[in-house]
Amino acid sequence: SRTRSSRIKESMSSRTLRGQALGRPPYGYRIGPDGVLSVVHDEAPVVELIYRLYTRDGLGLRLITRELNERGIVTRRGGRWNVVSIRDILKNPAYIGTYSRLGMRRPNVHEAIIEPEVFRAAQSQTKERRPMGRVVSAEPYLLSGLAYCKYCGNKMMGVTRRQSWKTKD
Repeated sequence: SRTRSSRIKESMSSRTLRGQALGRPPYGYRIGPDGVLSVVHDEAPVVELIYRLYTRDGLGLRLITRELNERGIVTRRGGRWNVVSIRDILKNPAYIGTYSRLGMRRPNVHEAIIEPEVFRAAQSQTKERRPMGRVVSAEPYLLSGLAYCKYCGNKMMGVTRRQSWKTKD
């Protein structure tokens, strides 16, 4: 019902205002007993490594993915890393202690894993690396979020590439 829906939205908004996490926590964090994100000390060094490889070593998302997989570092669910996971980690302000949900941002709510300067450097590098003039299609893929990879267990994502293959003959 509409009243139930509005009560749920109010509850979610009040939790967000208090800095309490909603949904699945980002890699490197867990939801503590008080509802606030707390650092997972086994995962935090991986987050730091991702930011270091991106900002200091200048590696791109695919090379970071390859590096983590070659080192045998697994995701929280024990799977292999992918480009989307790395991208999401690099753009998430939760790693500097800012909780953002439902259009609200609460800075310094939980312990940061990454220094704000490093996060800003990653954001500026991402902006510099972004190709100009690319046309983005907003059409969703039919099976987005529904199909899973049997090998790694990650959600399948759609990619549009205009590419032609030609044989040598």
